[in-house]
Amino acid sequence: MTTQHLDPQNGDAEAPPSFWEIHSRQIFIVALFVVIFFAVRLTLKPINVIDYGVRINAIHAFLNGQSPYTVDGFYEPPWCIFIILPLGGQPLETWLALTVAFFVAETVDLGKPSGLVQLAHPLFITLLVSSNPEWIYLGPGLWLLYRTPKGWGRGLAWLFLTCKPQTTFFLLIFDGIAALRQRDWKAFALAGSAAVVSWFLFPDWIARLSIRMYVDWSGSVIYHYTVIGAIIVTVVILAIRWRRLGDLKTLGLILAPVWSPYTLEYSCVSLLFTLRKAGWLRNIVYLVCGLALVAVFWRDYHVSEHIAILGMILLAAIFAPNNDLKPDEETPAVEVNPQPIAEVS
Repeated sequence: MTTQHLDPQNGDAEAPPSFWEIHSRQIFIVALFVVIFFAVRLTLKPINVIDYGVRINAIHAFLNGQSPYTVDGFYEPPWCIFIILPLGGQPLETWLALTVAFFVAETVDLGKPSGLVQLAHPLFITLLVSSNPEWIYLGPGLWLLYRTPKGWGRGLAWLFLTCKPQTTFFLLIFDGIAALRQRDWKAFALAGSAAVVSWFLFPDWIARLSIRMYVDWSGSVIYHYTVIGAIIVTVVILAIRWRRLGDLKTLGLILAPVWSPYTLEYSCVSLLFTLRKAGWLRNIVYLVCGLALVAVFWRDYHVSEHIAILGMILLAAIFAPNNDLKPDEETPAVEVNPQPIAEVS
């Protein structure tokens, strides 16, 4: 049975939308991802290879029949090794290109082009310099969570996001509660079964995790200002975002570096993601403030970074919009001087 599209003006049959008209946005996002990936892959040169080297050694250990936790410095949950396994033979340039491509493509897809100014933010530059695969995990994870908020896609998103629990634990708690209320058993089944199987394969992760709980430095608020300081900052954030508290995912990303026991500088790149729907003014102001904080953020190693991180957290709370609103809900139309409808007798 063929459905005809009628022209409302004259009733003539109208041709159905073409493939391009239906999928033009998806094709554009894929093309953008590919172009950015190759542009960065051919131009960006790595500076530091330490974190990259840890993951490569963990992959090699896995392929040689050993536990990835025999490698010093590998702390991610056991299922994460399967996520980065396809990148085991790739140079660091490929990992960095994926980091940039994911950030650019999902910012344009889920937000506005104005969010791309954050590519120049000290947090994002620090991530690239660190060679850490933070956004190779979180980029696809957040993208999946927003594009497939229920079912198998949500479960897969959880697996990506739990690779960096120090950045996403509040978001995952909020979304997990929502999934329970929605009875989204598919998400729990996928994430739970994958976690149990990989955990069974590498039970030594628990021992490695216990080591990670003892940290000698963290950029989080709770580490430097104790629980009292974290409570005060949380109250301030809740007060700032009082009219935007319905956006629990954004709130979760902002609260994570307040309460996380282990947060490094590049772990706060998720703050930049919360501004993806903000306009040019708010993004530029946030970027300028971030550049102004460079004096303490890059001053010395593990001396004053936490001061800059606290400033970036509070600024994100101020400037990040309600990212759960649709574009047509951000500026609701207001009817001015409505004319009364005449009664028909």
